[in-house]
Amino acid sequence: MEREKRVMLACPPTNMNELLEGMGVPPFVPSVDHSLTSCADCGADMWIGPNQRLVAALAPKATLLLCMACALIEQAKRGGTVGHLGGGHGRPRLPG
Repeated sequence: MEREKRVMLACPPTNMNELLEGMGVPPFVPSVDHSLTSCADCGADMWIGPNQRLVAALAPKATLLLCMACALIEQAKRGGTVGHLGGGHGRPRLPG
């Protein structure tokens, strides 16, 4: 499938907390269901959540696994809107 038609699955980089340091947001904590994978474009280590992993497994030739930075670049090239798979399992969490 052509790259422009593949579904982008944007994943948070493993150094997410370093990138967010000093911004006043809670730390990113991946869930036990997250696993490590690599960005298809830059090769950076990133966390893939269970919903993203399922979609990638079901349609490997129709998906494009990208880190958030590369996904933003790809999205700018494509235009349009950004959706999500509704996971949120690794989003920043408040203490307690």
